[in-house]
Order: sequence, then C-alpha cells, then structure tokens
Amino acid sequence: MITRRLFVQGVGLAALAAPAIAQTRPLVRYASVGGGTDAGLYLAEEYGLFAEEGVRVEMQRIPSIPNLVTAIATEQLEAAGIPIAPGLFAAARRGVNIRFVGDKQSLRTGISATRLLVRSASWKGDEAATVKSLRGKPVAGPGRTSIGYYLVAQLLKKHGMSLEDINYTELQLPSMNAALTNGAIEACIIIDPFMAQALRSGVARVLSDLTEFVPPGGTIVPLIYSEKFALQKEAAQGFMNAYMRGVRLYNDAIKAGGDRGKMAEVVARRMGVEKSIIEQSADIGLDPDQKLDPKFLATVQQFFIEQKLLEQPADLGKLVDNSFAEAALKKFGAYK
Repeated sequence: MITRRLFVQGVGLAALAAPAIAQTRPLVRYASVGGGTDAGLYLAEEYGLFAEEGVRVEMQRIPSIPNLVTAIATEQLEAAGIPIAPGLFAAARRGVNIRFVGDKQSLRTGISATRLLVRSASWKGDEAATVKSLRGKPVAGPGRTSIGYYLVAQLLKKHGMSLEDINYTELQLPSMNAALTNGAIEACIIIDPFMAQALRSGVARVLSDLTEFVPPGGTIVPLIYSEKFALQKEAAQGFMNAYMRGVRLYNDAIKAGGDRGKMAEVVARRMGVEKSIIEQSADIGLDPDQKLDPKFLATVQQFFIEQKLLEQPADLGKLVDNSFAEAALKKFGAYK
C-alpha cells in the first residue's frame, strides 16, 4: 500500500513538474505566410521533436512579406520562412545580421508547391499561346518584392515577353481564389492549400510549375534566423535538428510506400483545412539535408537590382550560414 501511494504521488509530482520543465526550454517564435510549406514544422511539433531537441515553438502567420522581413530584422521573431525578397538583402546590407540557415521551400522537377495558375476559361490550348494571351491583363502575385515576381518574369521571358507586357497585381494569397472566380485576375502565382482549392473547384488550371527557372533543389523560401537567435547556439541547433527531422518525415511520406495519409491528416489539422485538400496538393520541395545554393540566391539578387528594387548587393558569404545544417547532418547523416 505504501509503495502504491508513493507511486501515485510520484506520478502526480511528475505531471505537475512537466509544464514547469517545458517552460524552461527556450521559446522560438516562428512565422511564415502560412501554407503547406510549413509541413516540416507541423510534423516536428506533432511528434514532439522540438521538445526532444530542447526547444518550444510558437508558430504564427504573417501574410505580408514586408512585415515578415521587419519582424525578423527587429528580432520580434527568432526564426521565419520568408520568400526571397529584396528586403532581406537590403536588411543584410544595413548590417542587420539575419542568417539564411536552411530550406523552407525549394523546387525540383516534378515537385513544386508554387505554381502559376490561369483561369480555366483563359486557357488557349498550350503554354505559349496562353502566356501570350496574358498581354495587358492582370496577373497576381504576393508582391513585386518577392521571389514570385522573379519567377513570373522568367516565364514571360521564355515566351518573348517582359513584366511590362502584363498588369502585375499585388494580392495576398487568401484573396486569389475569389479574384480568379470573379475574373478580377487572369492568372496568379500561388501556393497550397490555396492552389489545391482553386484546382479542385475547376476555376483554374496549372499554366507552369516554374521548376525550369530554378536549379534542381533551388531554394525559393529560406529558413531564416535572427542574429540574436543564431548566437544562442544550443537552441538554434536544437531547432534545426528538429526541423530537419520533420522535413525528413515529410519526404518519407511522399515517397512510394510512405504514409501519405497520416502526413496529410497532421498537416490538414494543423492548418485547419480538410484532409482531402492536403491529399490533392502538390508535393512540396523540402530539402531533407537543408542545403542552400548561394549561386541561385546571387542570380535572384541581381534580378532585384535590375528591377531597381535593390540598390546594392548584400554579401552572401555573410548572409548564408550552413553551419547549423552541417552540424545536423553530422548527427543524422545524409538523407537516403
């Protein structure tokens, strides 16, 4: 009886102590524009990987890219997933020592969660004819100060056009489906789950998956650390370790024979959408080894300079920090 009473008391004390222990773990405030590309974080949190690696995470959605840049630059966030934007390079030029530490979304052949959709009624039978039909018409993207602007420019260039030939319209992602439906825009660059919803409704179809304009595995949304957080080596490494493990769970799920259903259930629940939306979504490029390609970053940076969205280039040698990914690779080995 005494033994049983002590056991019950011990369980009770452990239960009381658990929240206190959790509160002692460093808090990592993370934000992105939202979307399925946060799948690696959702899975890491779902399976307790952040806790195992000694951190706790508070996830937020900030739909404005400039606001995201400001939040990470002013250390209102420890980590963020931000589409490549001139504001990031400009902040680095001003001495704000943000770090590009990993991959939050990349593109590779057959795997792209960022695509250009066109209204189904505007499809002309093939890519070339449809792109040319967009001359003078509204094509939406999250902003000129984002990687989407670069990708649209490359598709137009492929067909002998330029950004001046279309009416590029800035629009937040949640508003794009309604704009496609009512004809306010003819096409848009979009991510899931919004893309899957548009395709399922039949209002739009894929014009381009845009993968030909990015080197295989090229990152279009880096994982970014604030300088202050990057200097908290143990917590920053713990976050990377857990995130890499979550990304690998995602890659396991989308492979042949992987548990895609369980992954879809977790991501859908975390995003607050129907499971079928995630099941119908495009596979997301999430690099299981978290590699970054500085050459591609340099190409996009030069584009922003040419578009007069950026005055001078940032030193990518200081901006890109692969040390956290490399340390995680030493611990877990290369993904197979």
